Amino acid sequence: MEVLIIVNIITSLSVLLGGICMKKYADSPADYSIGFRTRRAMSSPEAWSFANKKCGRLWIIIGIIGFIATIDGTFTPFGYTGYAELGVLILLILALIFSVISTEMHLKHDFK
Repeated sequence: MEVLIIVNIITSLSVLLGGICMKKYADSPADYSIGFRTRRAMSSPEAWSFANKKCGRLWIIIGIIGFIATIDGTFTPFGYTGYAELGVLILLILALIFSVISTEMHLKHDFK
């Protein structure tokens, strides 16, 4: 199941790159090309900065953990099974969903 290993690596690195971009552009004015673009996040410059810093930090952590889990499983003596590879991908997706929901909940609470 080398395809899932490649998909996991690409997904992890994409999430990591997205997190770095969110943190880098957190203090820039809100725009429609990059960043955490929800109605709440774009309601004020403070909300925009907060959302991108928080979600960017979470995405960086998720990307690093996903990449390490994929590489670690690939180079173990037993290697990954197809189910483990799929499990890593599902956990990556669930972590991304959690990061968006968590950021939105903090925005709702802190920026009414």
